Amino acid sequence: MSDDALFDVFDQDEPSAIVELTENTTIVQQTTTIIINDNNTNTTSKDKRFLEADDDDDDNDQSDFNSKRTRPNESMEIGTGSFFDNIPRMKIHTVETIETCLHEVVLPPNCEYVPLKTAVGPPAKEYKFNLDPFQREAISCLQNNQSVLVSAHTSAGKTVVAEYAVAMALRDKQRVIYTTPIKALSNQKYRELHEEFKDVGLMTGDVTINPSASCLIMTTEILRSMLYRGSEITREVAWVIFDEIHYLRDKERGVIWEETIILLPDNVHYVFLSATIPNAKQFAEWISFLHNQPCHVVYTDVRPVPLHHYIYPAGADGLHLVVDETGKFREDNFSAAMAALRDVGDAAKGDKRGRRGGFKAETNVFKIVKMIMERNLAPVIVFSFSKKDCESYACATAKLDFNSDDEKRLVEEVFTNAIDLLSDEDKKLPQINTVLPLLKKGVGIHHSGLLPIIKETIEILFGEGLIKALFATRLK
Repeated sequence: MSDDALFDVFDQDEPSAIVELTENTTIVQQTTTIIINDNNTNTTSKDKRFLEADDDDDDNDQSDFNSKRTRPNESMEIGTGSFFDNIPRMKIHTVETIETCLHEVVLPPNCEYVPLKTAVGPPAKEYKFNLDPFQREAISCLQNNQSVLVSAHTSAGKTVVAEYAVAMALRDKQRVIYTTPIKALSNQKYRELHEEFKDVGLMTGDVTINPSASCLIMTTEILRSMLYRGSEITREVAWVIFDEIHYLRDKERGVIWEETIILLPDNVHYVFLSATIPNAKQFAEWISFLHNQPCHVVYTDVRPVPLHHYIYPAGADGLHLVVDETGKFREDNFSAAMAALRDVGDAAKGDKRGRRGGFKAETNVFKIVKMIMERNLAPVIVFSFSKKDCESYACATAKLDFNSDDEKRLVEEVFTNAIDLLSDEDKKLPQINTVLPLLKKGVGIHHSGLLPIIKETIEILFGEGLIKALFATRLK
C-alpha cells in the first residue's frame, strides 16, 4: 500500500459542474479578461450584465462564507502534486520512548514543540494492571489536552486510551462523543462504558438512550448528521473519540469520516484509534493542518494475540496453515491446499442448494465449524454475503449442540428478559420463535433483518461466550 493510500481521494481532479438550462432561462453573462504585462503586474477588465432584481443579501452571505475560517499565511507554491504536496509543511518532532513504541508529534507551522508535562494530582482513572508503553504515552498526551492517534494491532489495548479520555472529560465536567463505524460496536461500547461511568447515552439509527448524557456513544453517520443540522450538542463537545478510524480508507463510507472531521470545530480535541496503518504520520499532518493544533502519533507493532491464516479447500478435508504468527508465508501448505482443490473436482465449486433453497448435503461451512469445535477453537464468526445464507447455514449447523444444560438455561433467561420489553403482538413474530432454539444450542444469527432488541441480545450472548458459532452478514 502506498503512503498516499489513505487519502488518495485528494488526488482526484474536481469535476466541473454541469447545469442544464431550459429554453426560457435568462442567462446572466460574465466575462473576465486577464492581461499580463512585462512587469508581471495583472490588469483585469470585466464586462458584466446583471439582472435588474439583484439581492443584496448574496454579498453578505458570500462575505460570511469567506470569513468562516482563517489559516496562518504560509508561502507555498501551488503545483500539480497531491493535496499534501500543496499544504504548508508541518513540523514533526520525535519523542524518545522505549523500543516497543514509537511516539511522534506533528505541529502546525506557527507552533513550537513543548515537552509534555507530568500530570499533577490523581489520574482520572486507575487500572489494576500495568499499562503498556504505548498506553502510557497516549494517556500522557490526553493529560496535556492534546490530540492523539493510537495505531496498534487488534486486542493490543487501544480502548484503555479511549476510556481514560472519557474519564478525564467527565471529571472535568466536559462533554465527550465516542463514535464507532457500526451499530453493534456502539451497543457494545455503551454497555461497557455505562457499567463504569453511568452518565452515558446511546444514539444509533435503531435506539436513542439518554441523549443529554455527558458521554454519548454513536455511529459516525449520526455525528455527521448532527454537524449538518448544527446541533447544540456539537457546540459543547470537548473531546471526540473515533474508533476504527482506518475506515477512512473505505471507498464507500470513508467520506463520512472525512466530512465529520472537517466539520468539527477547531477547539475540539481528538482520540483516533486505529489498526496499524502505513501512513499514520501523514494522517496526523492532515489533522494538524486542518484544525491548527498539535497531533501526536503513538504507534506499536506488538501483537499480543497471535494471528494465523488457514485455508480450507472446498470439498476436501483439513485446514492448511498458510501464514503463521510471525507473518511467514508457508508455500508448502499453500501448494498442498491448491492440490487438494484440483483433486476434488466439481466439489470445489462450493455448496449446492436444493429446490427450496436449502443445502443438499453437509455444507463446507458445517464441516469447518464442526472441526473448529473439535479443536476447541470456539467462538467462530462466519461471514456471509446474504441474510438468507446466514439463516440457512445457522439452521444446518443447529444439528450440533455446543451448550451445556446450564448454559441453555442462562440463554433462555437472558432472551426471555429481553423479549419482555416487546408488546404481546410483537412477541408472536416468527423470528422470535425461530431464534431461541438456535441460541440455546450456541448458534446465533446477526443481520439487518432482525429486530434491534434481538440483535442486541445476540451481541450480549456472544460477548458472554454463550454463542459459540455466529453467522453474520459482512460488516459495513
